[in-house]
This record gives sequence, C-alpha cells and structure tokens, in this order.
Amino acid sequence: MLAAPAGAAEDAVDRRVERLEKDLAGVRRDVAELRALIEHLLARGTAAERAAVEERVAAVEKQTAELDRRQQKLSDAVGEAETNLGILSETEARRSQVTVYGTFNVVDPQGERSVFDGEAFELVLSGQPHERLSFFSEIEFERAASVGGERGGEVLLEQAYATYAWKPWLNLRAGVLLVPFGNFNVDHYAPNRDVIAKPLTSFVVAPSDWTDNGFGFHGSTLLGGAWSFNYETYVVAGLDADVTAAGTRAARQPFGSDNNQNKAVVGRFAWNRGGWLEIGASGYSGKYDDDDRLDLRGWALDTSLTRGRFKLVGEYNRFDAAQLSGPDAVLRGYYGRVVLDVTPGWMRRGWHGSAFPNAQLALVGQYDRVRLAGPLDGVYATNVERRFTFGINYRPTHQWVLKINYEDSEATALPLQRGTLQALLASIGFQF
Repeated sequence: MLAAPAGAAEDAVDRRVERLEKDLAGVRRDVAELRALIEHLLARGTAAERAAVEERVAAVEKQTAELDRRQQKLSDAVGEAETNLGILSETEARRSQVTVYGTFNVVDPQGERSVFDGEAFELVLSGQPHERLSFFSEIEFERAASVGGERGGEVLLEQAYATYAWKPWLNLRAGVLLVPFGNFNVDHYAPNRDVIAKPLTSFVVAPSDWTDNGFGFHGSTLLGGAWSFNYETYVVAGLDADVTAAGTRAARQPFGSDNNQNKAVVGRFAWNRGGWLEIGASGYSGKYDDDDRLDLRGWALDTSLTRGRFKLVGEYNRFDAAQLSGPDAVLRGYYGRVVLDVTPGWMRRGWHGSAFPNAQLALVGQYDRVRLAGPLDGVYATNVERRFTFGINYRPTHQWVLKINYEDSEATALPLQRGTLQALLASIGFQF
C-alpha cells in the first residue's frame, strides 16, 4: 500500500527530467546557431544582420529565463519527492508486520476412527519501531473451537519478546522465549517440517514448543571462508519437579511463576557452512526441585545437511535429573530424517510450471526413538517408544504444503505419543 505513491512520484519526476533534457538540447542548438550568426555578423557587419542577431538574442534570453524557472520548480519537486520517499521508506521499515501459519490434519489410525484435526492457527506479529529496537510475538489458537468450552481448544502465547540490537554478534533479548535446545528452528513451525508429527524426542524429551520467561543474548558472526557462527543463550525460570518417565512436557512452568529460587541457563551454538551444512550443540543447567537441591542437566546435538536433491536432518537429546534416592532419571531420544527431491520435469512446464515455477515433490523417511527412565507414580519406570515414518510432500511454493505420511509406532509400557499403532496421515500447511 505504501509503495505505490512512492513509485508514482518517481515516475512523474523521471518524465519531467526527460522533458527538461529535451529543452536543454534545444537551447544548446539555439546557442550554437547564435554563435555562428554573431561570427558572420562580425565578418560582414550589415545593419539587417545585427537586427536579426538582437532578435535571436532576445528570444534565447526569454527561453533561458523560462527554462531556469522550470528547472527551479523541478528541483523543488525532486526535493519534495526525495523527502516523501524517505518518509515512506522509513515508515515501511518500521511498520508492524502480521503473518499467519497453520495446519489441518487428517489422522486415520488402523482399527480406530479417523479424525479431522484443525491442529493450529497462529498469528505472528513483529515490528521494528527503531533501527536498534524490535519485537516479535506468536499467538497460537490450538484446536480452539471454543476455548474453555465443551469443544475444547486453547490459546497460547508461544513467544513475545523485545530485542535491543548492539552488534550483529551481541543483542539483548527479553520476554517469553522459545527455549533454544535442539534443532527447534527446523521443527517448531509445522508447515516447514517435512513430516506431519513432531519427532518423539521433540515431543517428550525437549518439546519443540517449549517456551519460558527469561532474558539473554543472541547474535551471529562470520568465521572466514564459507563458515558462520550463531548463538542464543538465556537465563530462564527453568523446568520444575515434574520431570518423570513420561517426559518433560508437564515440567514446563506457568508464565510468571517459579517453583524455586534457582534460574536455569540454556543455550544453543551453531556453525553453518554456506547454508548447506549446520551443526548445533545445546546445553541446559539448573535446579528443578522445590528445595533447590537437585540438578537437572541436559545437552543436545543436531545437524542439517543439504546437497543437491538430498537433505539429512538429525538430532540427539538427553536430560539427567538427580534424585533424592535411587538412580538419576535419564531421558534421551533421537531422530534421523532423509528427504529426497523427486520433482518431475513436467511440474515445471506448462500451466503448472508457469503458476508454480519453484514447485517441489519430495520423498521422506524418518526413524525416531525415545527412552525415558525415571520416577513415575511412585516407582522407577522405563518407557520406550519408536516410530518409522514414510511419506511424500508436495510444495507448489514454500508457503503451502500437502503432506501424506504412513506411521508405524511401537511402545513398551506407557504410550508416550501414539503408542503401538499404524496410521495414515494427511496434512495441509500454510504460512503467509
């Protein structure tokens, strides 16, 4: 909306400059003719020719005066246009942006009823009111048919923080933060994920939607060659005492509360080579019990590799939670995912190629497994779940995706996500 007036102003100025250049060319021709006439007059010196010269000189002086007036008006117009363009550019840069993304899933478990699931619709509001100050917020309407009513659903504030930028490598951030543990930037936004369901480890060990109140620093820098480095490290309230053999999901605390005096430190550090390889390492440390006595330590490794039509993504997460008696709770999980671009040539020709020149068709395979050992209902329990996922994705653009997956899951003891189940899933995801 703001760009149109700026473009119109530029076009008008360009046209007036073009006309002025033509007028100046005419003046140059007149001056050249006048010079030749003066030289001829000086050579012959007739009264008639002197009169002709005086007439031409008067005409040129009049034309030059008019041209000077028009040039001044044009200079004023150019100055005004530049001022307006500057104001528009500054307004454009600082105005708030609203984007949305969401997913709709169909789940058809073998031997059970199929389900339509409007999983999530999310609003993302961001802005930069100052060149060094910015904000970002993300509100999720999760299955929110009627929040608090019989139809269920909830509204979640997933992120809401402000950033003070000092240097590319050092920026202060505070608010409701997405906890930087594991490969969250790949699997947090469902439309970007290559499979429909979150990996098991991103659900029960280190949830990909894990947020907390806190503050800290983030930044990036070039290392030389094709390598770069980025990091996020924060002080947060941390997880509470509900770290069990069922995972850490229940240990995420309500906003604005803390079960102890201790604060946790969490961070992720990543090395990137030319955009095709990223290696990340994460760490977590803090007390998690009500009495500030028991340590919770976590670490994670993740990688993403893209070469030609091939992409490999993987992650390993682990948490160790000290206990007052008995062995420590140990929660660990991993996944590995392979994606192969099999886009046929016909998809980039004809009407489809014209409408979607960057369309992609990809095959996906993933294996993930978690093993959770720790206290649960008064005993020390061990729960294991693994899953194979195979699927195909169709992306006409990066903003829209159709995914079809087949899952084969198996669980021992307590089901952690789907349990022992085979299911066919389909999903449409979008982000605009």
